[in-house]
Amino acid sequence: MSPRAGADRSTAILLLSHGSRDPQARSVADELVAAVAAGTGLTVRAAHLDFTTPDPVAALQTLASDGFTSVRLVPLLFTVGYHLTHDVPQAVAASGVTGRMQVSVAPPLLAGGRRARELLMTALADRLTQAGAGAQVDGLLLASAGSSSPKALLSVRSLARALSRRHGVPVQPVFASSAFPSPTQGLEALSERGIERPAVASLFVAPGRLTDSVVAACRGLPVADPLGVSPVFVELLVARARARALASA
Repeated sequence: MSPRAGADRSTAILLLSHGSRDPQARSVADELVAAVAAGTGLTVRAAHLDFTTPDPVAALQTLASDGFTSVRLVPLLFTVGYHLTHDVPQAVAASGVTGRMQVSVAPPLLAGGRRARELLMTALADRLTQAGAGAQVDGLLLASAGSSSPKALLSVRSLARALSRRHGVPVQPVFASSAFPSPTQGLEALSERGIERPAVASLFVAPGRLTDSVVAACRGLPVADPLGVSPVFVELLVARARARALASA
């Protein structure tokens, strides 16, 4: 998406999603591009690590060919896992653009201090409310994709503790793949603690196979939608994009 007239044209934002076969995920990425462009006044484009084009190598090369001298790559990823520690640096190196374009990579969405966490928790709470999770809820599952990285899992568990303090109910982190407990196991754990009216917070950006599996495992419960273009989530992305972009402009 192009910037407003008169806006800086040397700096761009690249939103990097995991990618999905679900066409709704591509639609969400496109909507986030438009929302972040409106919030920053900068050119914003999307790239995807898998399943969808362009990939980050092609997207970075296109930005360099278009004359941008600085790009802020904002991963739509919550934790420091394999994608951030390996795939992203390899893509930047493979693009061959670093000699003519400065590339900075924003931290994952669960990093960045108290303000970022508060925005993320507010966005999750808004989605829970929209799902019908009201005052009757006495426990929460915090569902996320999962990771083989202990550091990534630790950050999700830390968010679960913060959500528990905020909402005053037990919050059980669960993982749709690559880690345990699963959503089914998490529901069993809450039941063992006497929780009778749980709801599910979705730590996902967009719909896809993993969110479908969470919904299936938690059938009959209030399951929040992915964060998508939730206004507070967009606010977080705009802040993450502007932090370095404005310093580089």
